[in-house]
Amino acid sequence: MAGPEQVTKAHQHLTVFNLLITFACHLRSSQQFKTDGCPFSIPWQVSLKEDSRHFCGATIIGDRWLLSAAHFKTWKSRTHIEAYVGTTSLNGTDENAVKVNVTRVISHPLFNPMILDFDVAVLELARPLIFNKYIQPVCLPPALQKFPVGKKCLISGWGSRPESGTSYQRSPKAFVGIIEQNTCNFLYNFSLTDRMICAGFMEGMVDSCQGDSGGPLACEVTPGVFYLAGIVSWGFGCAQAMRPGVYSRITKFTNWILDTISHNGFDERNCGKFSSVARGCCQLCST
Repeated sequence: MAGPEQVTKAHQHLTVFNLLITFACHLRSSQQFKTDGCPFSIPWQVSLKEDSRHFCGATIIGDRWLLSAAHFKTWKSRTHIEAYVGTTSLNGTDENAVKVNVTRVISHPLFNPMILDFDVAVLELARPLIFNKYIQPVCLPPALQKFPVGKKCLISGWGSRPESGTSYQRSPKAFVGIIEQNTCNFLYNFSLTDRMICAGFMEGMVDSCQGDSGGPLACEVTPGVFYLAGIVSWGFGCAQAMRPGVYSRITKFTNWILDTISHNGFDERNCGKFSSVARGCCQLCST
């Protein structure tokens, strides 16, 4: 069992790491990202591929870290996952596209595949991303952050078109509204948990779909600053009336995400091995 000194030290590392991620996120967001300024570019959107085929989405949360869903049954059998970032096309051929291998997938230990509870996974990249206007992290929300009912938040991805089932070749984006929790729970026969949040419209028409899983539901909290409210988890069909999308509620996982990253990417004895964010934490802790 860890002694008080060890626990305090670990807590200090995690706190500084959290502050650095938040600072980096706000620094990037201060560029005043505008959703109407670039028709398809969502700088934190990721396409995950195996054998050059898109199979799900993910979200950039740090220079070495992505967030996605845990519900892919084949995570363990996938031996060569590639993350495409900075791209607006499904084939990833635009000049700003960057391809990085995923070296590790850490699913939440309490993930329940039967009801898709705790449906989150942290992905580690083989090398750090270089942030620019095409590649940026979304902000992780504080655990107490509220996303009010009716707030319009941004979804994006290369999932199936609801009307045809074919994949988009360019990453579309849309705004959906946060749905009241009790209402959504009723619509889904009381199968929601506190780790889930719903977004969409009662009349349907706009929704995430197959292939979008793990992708972002991002809400603009202050001008130009987007927080990750959810990641695509499940639903009933796509864009159907009275069937909003169900997302993993990130405020319930912020502490686990930060703890997972800090324990898997922080070692004050080997600062040079880790990402720029982790190195900054290491330097700050050791001064």
